[in-house]
Amino acid sequence: MDKPKLLLITPAQDKDRLGSRRRRKTSIPKLTLPLLAAYANDRFDVRIIDETVEDIDFNIKADLVGITIMTQLAQRGYEIASEFRSRGSRVVMGGFHVFFFPEDAEQHVDALVIGEGDTAWKELLADFLAGKMKKRYQAETPHNLVGLPRPRLDLLKQEAYSFINVLETARGCPHRCSYCAVTRYWGYKFRFRPIEEVVEEVRSMPPGGIIFVDDNIVGSPKRSKELFRALIPLKRRWSAQADLKIAKDPELLELAAESGCKWLLMGIESINAENLKDVGKARVNAVEQIEQSVASIRAVGIKIFGSFIFGFDHDEKSVFEQTVQFCIDNRIEGANFYIFTPLPFTELYDQMEREGRILHRDWSRYDMNHVVFKPRKMTPEELLEGYLGAYRSFYSIKSIKKRVWPPNKDFWEALSVNIGRKLNYRYFEEGCRY
Repeated sequence: MDKPKLLLITPAQDKDRLGSRRRRKTSIPKLTLPLLAAYANDRFDVRIIDETVEDIDFNIKADLVGITIMTQLAQRGYEIASEFRSRGSRVVMGGFHVFFFPEDAEQHVDALVIGEGDTAWKELLADFLAGKMKKRYQAETPHNLVGLPRPRLDLLKQEAYSFINVLETARGCPHRCSYCAVTRYWGYKFRFRPIEEVVEEVRSMPPGGIIFVDDNIVGSPKRSKELFRALIPLKRRWSAQADLKIAKDPELLELAAESGCKWLLMGIESINAENLKDVGKARVNAVEQIEQSVASIRAVGIKIFGSFIFGFDHDEKSVFEQTVQFCIDNRIEGANFYIFTPLPFTELYDQMEREGRILHRDWSRYDMNHVVFKPRKMTPEELLEGYLGAYRSFYSIKSIKKRVWPPNKDFWEALSVNIGRKLNYRYFEEGCRY
């Protein structure tokens, strides 16, 4: 007897899939669908499509289609759902947008998974096989992360990702940044996978760098030290997100480097103390300590990929040049720049709506690459142009030379990251103006 066919889809934004902007390669895959595929085990014939890097074939015969959506992808997700439902497939949807706007999402699908799918998704699959699928499945309690199945990364289009080895070791975040929804979704406390399970998953991965997708790999220093000690014998290179507090703990920093850490994505966000105070990050990112923290991290051989947001209330037009110069002066090897985006389920969105500063509610533009609100100290046009100018300036040849020269052990890796971003600028700009 043939198994029912399960198709899992991650939608892509218009700016990444239309015209000359069509992407065929990205950095890392999202872990959600490979994990959901693992829960389907041998009961289903499973296929995954990440629309970010491949087109969707709507002629695929699927008994059940699962779609995960962020708010900026909601409209595209609804389009995909409608097309498959018109062809006779049952469609279920989950993700951040479903968690925050279930009434909106349920108009477009046969069933919803609200919250973490580790328990609710398993119940839905069982009900589907029994022919009694309900309209909603709610994850009542957070998963304790013990015994998670091995994500089916093998179902992804392998060549489409720079790094295919991704895994999570924890969920949750105790920080309550006013612009972020992570804590409301995952919870305000850290939950940790057993270290022995993490180690075994790392051992099972093919050669190549590893990306830990935790929101903060050093959020609990005690646990992080235990994890890093366990990773040392494996001799694997890895990257992750972390906050600047790692620089205040020499033992933690040394263990990270010794265990194979090569890059840390650091949410510096702003070099303006008032901005950091406004959004609840002043304690984590004390402005007067950022430069020393950066220097300490770089001193142990870990490269920093900074993350910066433009458009906070204390940002003036000079912020773009000042931020790029800060990165050059501190030799930050890579950076992501974003436009501040008041997501519709955060404190800052509610505040801006009360102040009449929300420009529109086209969620597809709420992607941190478009201006969707009225900045306080510049025009929307000035914010967009300054943002694009910062990206262009940071990845200029002059800037690259100052930040990654002279050559060191990982010089070619850092250089290739920067040159790749420089060559991609035309498509990046086109997407931001789309």
